[in-house]
Amino acid sequence: MPTSLWLRTDERKRGPRPTYTLDDIGEACVRLVDSEGMRALSMRRVADALGTSAASLYRYVAGKDDLLALMADRVAAEFDFPPLTGDVRTDVLAIAQQSRSLHRRHPWLRETPATDLGPNSIRYLDRLVGALAPAGLDATATMMGVALISGWVTNFAAQESAGETASASGGGAAHMSEMLAHGDYPHLTALFTSNASGAATPLDNDTAFVAGLDAMLFGIAPAASRTEPPRPERK
Repeated sequence: MPTSLWLRTDERKRGPRPTYTLDDIGEACVRLVDSEGMRALSMRRVADALGTSAASLYRYVAGKDDLLALMADRVAAEFDFPPLTGDVRTDVLAIAQQSRSLHRRHPWLRETPATDLGPNSIRYLDRLVGALAPAGLDATATMMGVALISGWVTNFAAQESAGETASASGGGAAHMSEMLAHGDYPHLTALFTSNASGAATPLDNDTAFVAGLDAMLFGIAPAASRTEPPRPERK
């Protein structure tokens, strides 16, 4: 197995002293892909952005897979975690909201494989594990919870980046009502006519995002998910 990028020896081949750090390379990758999309990422383009040659860049990385790992970890450095409160729902939501924002700023993140985590990515993982810790889950259940939460954030943000909204899901309320009126869908009809207005209450994206997290937390840690976050004091 090849050694992780971050665990390789600092000793370099004979030659000039290294000019760039891994963060420098990751930052160049992020700027390039933010501007031009994932298709623009190549050793040559990153080398051009750094003002060096592709051959020189191979002194630092083995290829494109290393570039993907560096750019994902560079974005993870943008997290600014508040102190953990000990309330599972509050702490998970705070992390998930930041992750959602990062994915919206950098939509290409969902295309980066999570096979070689760097120090900033592991810091995110560590904080999410810490947020779930008060639930008293074992290691398997905790990491499954981390995977579910991370997957929800990634997919939700990807839909937002594509311009999709929770209120327009399935074609929107008007479309759904028309379809239900022209077919035999007893369960959907009962659901959509179960309140006084005759239609399901539309969700905005923020409400849908939190509702999805609450639903997952109920499955991951039922007791902890019932804990309401502290309400702000009225002034």
